[in-house]
Amino acid sequence: ITFSSLANAQQAVILVRHAELQGAATAPAKDLSLSEAGEARAKLLSSILKDAGIGAIYVTDFVRTAKTAEPLSRELNKELTVLPKGDPRELVERLRKNHGAQTVLLVGHLDTLPGLLKTLGHPVDIKIEPQEYSNIFVVIPKSDGAPTFLRLRY
Repeated sequence: ITFSSLANAQQAVILVRHAELQGAATAPAKDLSLSEAGEARAKLLSSILKDAGIGAIYVTDFVRTAKTAEPLSRELNKELTVLPKGDPRELVERLRKNHGAQTVLLVGHLDTLPGLLKTLGHPVDIKIEPQEYSNIFVVIPKSDGAPTFLRLRY
């Protein structure tokens, strides 16, 4: 199985990094929540994606990814699927198996999004700066050839 064929299973995969954090060194890494700016960004993300036909929302087992996805989860009445950080190939295989023709949102991290994008077929390494929280990556598979990639800002 090639990774491009795995990506072809989805109508679209939307990837975002968690929103801005509150207090970088005051809590264990997994427990860090969102700042006021992060909460506002999470609400903005919900308003942008509420009509995108999201069929599933995946987050990591970090509070910040769940908090980023919660406004959209409430808006759509969709449960969050929580997975530990791991091998991007396993996640892409899971998407293919469980969400065949759906649009899926993945909320990840600075260190997970580049690998996921590569696994989904992006031809070059994506660089995300530590202070960047505004990216929305959209992967649109094609039946013939490489997927289309969009990098948007919000």
